[in-house]
Amino acid sequence: MKVICSKDELVKGAQIVQTIVSPRSTLPILSNFLFETEDKRIKLSSTDLEVGVSCYIKGEIVNEGSVTIPAKRFGDIIRELPNDKDIEIKANEMNQINIRCGKSHFILMGLPKADYPVLPTFSKEEMFNLSETMLKTILRRTSFAASTDETRYILNGVYILIEKGLLKVVATDGRRLAYINTNNIDKNIKQKAIIPTKAVNELQRVLSSENGKSGVNVGISDNQIVFNVDSVTVISRLIEGTYPNYEQVIPKSNDLKIKMKTKDTLSAVKQMALLVSDKTSVVKFLFGKNVLKMSASAQGLGSGEVELDVEHSGKNLEIAFNPAFLIDILKNIDEDEFFIELTSSLNPAVVKPSNNKDYLCVIMPMCV
Repeated sequence: MKVICSKDELVKGAQIVQTIVSPRSTLPILSNFLFETEDKRIKLSSTDLEVGVSCYIKGEIVNEGSVTIPAKRFGDIIRELPNDKDIEIKANEMNQINIRCGKSHFILMGLPKADYPVLPTFSKEEMFNLSETMLKTILRRTSFAASTDETRYILNGVYILIEKGLLKVVATDGRRLAYINTNNIDKNIKQKAIIPTKAVNELQRVLSSENGKSGVNVGISDNQIVFNVDSVTVISRLIEGTYPNYEQVIPKSNDLKIKMKTKDTLSAVKQMALLVSDKTSVVKFLFGKNVLKMSASAQGLGSGEVELDVEHSGKNLEIAFNPAFLIDILKNIDEDEFFIELTSSLNPAVVKPSNNKDYLCVIMPMCV
């Protein structure tokens, strides 16, 4: 194999596939990525057996072929090569990789393609299209609520349900929940899947760097999901099992519905978060007539209080929240104002953007 590429293309490709590579894998081949020619294009792929990613980069193919290359070493070398010269990459039958750029020359030892895991493939007929902007917004507004507790494996991802022209997306860790839906979906599609958080994070990274002008093509099988964004493909195993009934967690009624300013509330919660410790991660909220008094204290650290003007004419109510959870929610509300709906100091609160009926978050109160 022999190819010639620009440094920019190689750096871009290496950055995409390197995030999946695990340097501590028990299988040495998984510390490498697959570098090959395919249909007169250069393709890079990597996998950790749970999540895989592949991309195409531009370059001149002199001789076709394939090899797996140590990912971290290759990425480090490429980044240090001159910017103004093309890079030549050759691999022989012994999987010896020669990298030349100007007066620089490196030799790495790779492994054969035959030893590398094969990534599943989907036909175009098995896939449907989603708006890139919509998918990016949906994942940003929900994925932060997914659980990181490995003992609750079924919650270690984002649940998607597509039926009757509606896409519903949910994430929860048992203490908070984020839910969003959109109706801009083909009514013939009926799918559901729990996507692991690692795959969601990788997809978000790809969506932030790629410009999917034609949208995102999605394919779902019994245990795999694939996302294709322009020249990049992300594929992942699905979390097996039945997702909990999230609808019963969302309160159906409220005694208080208070309108608040998003930016001001986020700033106030961040201020109070400076005065909590890991053991007492609690910020108290005292809602009075058109005012909210927010306070926090920690032994040995100090205390603080801030007041906010709110639209509230009902009864007084005191409730406490984990500030980190509330900050995650408020950071993902794009509207200037939001509603917080409450029933008591012991029941979950619902947070909704003021002008978006399709998105809500539920947060459990803390005991004081």
